[in-house]
Amino acid sequence: MSFDDWKPVKLGDLSLKITKGTTPSTIGSGFTNEGVKFFRAESLTDSKYLDKSKLKFINDSTQEKMRRSQLNEYDILFSMAGMFLGKTAVVTKSDIPSNINQAVALIRLDQKLADHNYIYYYLNQKSVIEYVNSSSAQSAQPNINLKQIGEIEITIPKLPSQKKIASFLSALDEKIELNNRLNKVLEQMAQAIFKQWFVDFEFPNEDGEPYKSSGGEMEWCEELGKEIPKGWRVGKVTDVLHINPKRSLKKGTNAVYLEMKNLPSFSARATDWIEREFTSGSKFINGDVLLARITPCLENGKTIIVDFLDADEVGWGSTEFIVLRSKNEHALGFAYFLARTEDFRNHAIRNMSGSSGRQRVPESCFEFYLMALPPSYILEQFGLITDSFLQRMKRNGDEVKVLSYLRDALLPKLMSGEIDISEIEL
Repeated sequence: MSFDDWKPVKLGDLSLKITKGTTPSTIGSGFTNEGVKFFRAESLTDSKYLDKSKLKFINDSTQEKMRRSQLNEYDILFSMAGMFLGKTAVVTKSDIPSNINQAVALIRLDQKLADHNYIYYYLNQKSVIEYVNSSSAQSAQPNINLKQIGEIEITIPKLPSQKKIASFLSALDEKIELNNRLNKVLEQMAQAIFKQWFVDFEFPNEDGEPYKSSGGEMEWCEELGKEIPKGWRVGKVTDVLHINPKRSLKKGTNAVYLEMKNLPSFSARATDWIEREFTSGSKFINGDVLLARITPCLENGKTIIVDFLDADEVGWGSTEFIVLRSKNEHALGFAYFLARTEDFRNHAIRNMSGSSGRQRVPESCFEFYLMALPPSYILEQFGLITDSFLQRMKRNGDEVKVLSYLRDALLPKLMSGEIDISEIEL
């Protein structure tokens, strides 16, 4: 594949259509509880695939009124404004029928000229993202218009070469997506076990049967207003968790630093971390749980278990983290799955204090969070099961990090023709 075969072309010249959606309320409609999928900028992330956890829905009548922005398989979506500016995704068969709002551009390519996956990867190059940011209107919310999107210059080889490059990069992305899906399933399974054991009291009895439904003896607990298993006791959460345990890190030391933005919503693992000279902030080690204490980060679900440090290494981060740790070292995951429960989070949210928009959870509020405390052997059985889940999630996540680095390093070299894969069999 000779670089002489490559040519610069404007994105608009490769497209059958570049348009955008609208908000249903502007055409006298609204959202529904189910129906046609409606994607907004929030569904465009760092993944090639749309995030369906942030879906809205519209009815068939609204979909018909919004024919201009009805999505087809292989369409490319491009976020036009705000914090999601420049994020892209490819529409898959499972995403349709669907539509979009006015903050998302729809790019429908002429498939005889351009491969949708190749264009997706081209738009994700650092140089293109920098161009988009420099072209955006400098207002309270940066934005780019449809004309500017159409003016983006794409350097493309012939269609077979586009497809080969895209296939190579897609193979990496598919493995990344598989690992992410596996981690999501593993976490859901572990959360289900936590609920089964410590909320529904269906932990295995001596015969391996679910305790409560197999006739396990229960006792009325006045403090909690419900029955709890015989042999369990009522206590404060601080009886089983350390809150902000003491950690030592000398000021000026170069150490792993975790920013609030790298705590995902409703996922156990941090997305990224860096090294930075320690000044002041929360300090943590592997096995600690970080709970965002400030609004809206807490309400958004920002909570992780630390698993990215070396043995005996101390990391640090925002002062807006509360650090939790299980007192039973054989069940470190217990603190994380407890912190994910609705009851625990609601307790923290109810006890927030401070001015509107800057409310925080006081550490002291956990002193009066009462719960049913299991015997240590049950905690340790739980730890044996869920710690293996967490270790697998770490391996999957570490692999995602390596594959993502490889993809991002190869992307500009493949898109410039610096690396030629024309002779590679895929």
